[in-house]
Amino acid sequence: MKTPHFNIREANSQDAERLHQLHTASVRALCSGHYPAEIIDGWLSNRRPEGYLPGIERGDIFVVERDSKVVGFGEAAPGKIIAVYVDPIAGRLGVGSAIMRRALEKARRGWQGPIHLESTLNAESFYERFGFRVVQRTTVQRNTVAVPVVVMELDCIQPMASTAKAEQGK
Repeated sequence: MKTPHFNIREANSQDAERLHQLHTASVRALCSGHYPAEIIDGWLSNRRPEGYLPGIERGDIFVVERDSKVVGFGEAAPGKIIAVYVDPIAGRLGVGSAIMRRALEKARRGWQGPIHLESTLNAESFYERFGFRVVQRTTVQRNTVAVPVVVMELDCIQPMASTAKAEQGK
């Protein structure tokens, strides 16, 4: 699938190292204004490139490339969006929106109900632009720390009604 300026493809095992680097850089840069350093450090501790392999093997993870470089990735399965990560140097270029469009396609495939996700505190407004609404504020255990998150859902009665609104917020 081609989008303006981006190529989106399924991830493969050779992408695992880049996914790990990108995930770590994204969390450190984009979440630092909403989470203290000790939460981020605990969240990212013990992460390894091979941790992405099960999602890659299931076909749940895909990457966004710009000029043949991976600048973002997403992970989705029927009924849920698991991950949306953008390289901090590629922020505000529409990479996140491209990931969301693909993630929503994957999450809707064979699914009739609402789509769920767990948002970081800094990404809540991003997901709201796609029509997601807050269900609950809670914490999830990530390695050694409890990370505050926002549980959100998208009612799929109006499948792509929010895409235009999200595009305006790029």
